Amino acid sequence: MALSSTRKGKEPPTMALTFLLMLLLGHFSNMASASRTRMGGSACLKVSPSEFVGAVREVIRLLGDVTSILSKFSGGFGNFRLANAILDCLDLLDMSSDELNWSVSATQNPKGKHNSTGNVGSDLRTWLSAVLANPETCLDGFEGTNSIVKGLVSTGLGQVTSLVKNLLAKVDVPHHDVSDSAGEDRFPSWVKPGDRKLLQANGVAADAVVAADGTGKFASVTDAIMAAPDYNLKRFVIYVKRGVYNENVEIKKKKWNIMMIGDGIGATVITGNRSVVDGWTTFRSATFGKNFKLITNIQNFFLLSFNFFLTNFP
Repeated sequence: MALSSTRKGKEPPTMALTFLLMLLLGHFSNMASASRTRMGGSACLKVSPSEFVGAVREVIRLLGDVTSILSKFSGGFGNFRLANAILDCLDLLDMSSDELNWSVSATQNPKGKHNSTGNVGSDLRTWLSAVLANPETCLDGFEGTNSIVKGLVSTGLGQVTSLVKNLLAKVDVPHHDVSDSAGEDRFPSWVKPGDRKLLQANGVAADAVVAADGTGKFASVTDAIMAAPDYNLKRFVIYVKRGVYNENVEIKKKKWNIMMIGDGIGATVITGNRSVVDGWTTFRSATFGKNFKLITNIQNFFLLSFNFFLTNFP
């Protein structure tokens, strides 16, 4: 049945205009979506991705120059403290290079494997903040060494610090959120469903068991960590039984997706006794190693129910 109007030619064809408006809105929405896809990581940047990536690569180049200088003195002239300070710097600069390369990758491909939390802006600020802290930690290790090495690298590290501060200023502050779960079940949005189940479970099947009394496969935490596959894409669970473990634990950056579970605070205790007085740097004397201090350098690391103590003070 045909519809007619008593005011033909005077009233606008309302249904036709509405339909046309819907088509136009859909078209512009698709254009915006396509534009966001083309922009990649630019949504969280105050500059173009190409400008940001270029600035990051300049920092990577500077880090390479400083690393080249330090590598020439890796022996520390036979001085234990100086050798540790140089080793710290080499490790820290290596970590910084990784974090900067992740920043480049996430900017160019926001849905790629290096976008660790799903929030590019948050990831960029986390990685860049770690890079910003590393030069100071590196230089702190030279205190008391009376070495020319610190003077040779301090200018380059100062330039790195300045450039990274500028990079951070080009990244918008991210919005942090938690899931809609209530009470104690609330997790940050970047915690994956599989990990949430592990964290909430009363019992977890362990891939490695550490026991000070000899009832586990490993007697030390370090041995269990070394047994974990390198660059592992699956969660590797280490259960550390009740006891006191006298060791300084270091988790290298190639040990991905490790979860360590103890028997509770006061039950599973890791204690170390490295001291600056004995020639160790502050960075190297941490009971749970350098990468626990710089957690962003471990891919997806979780730690539950432990105590840590440093028993040897200067």
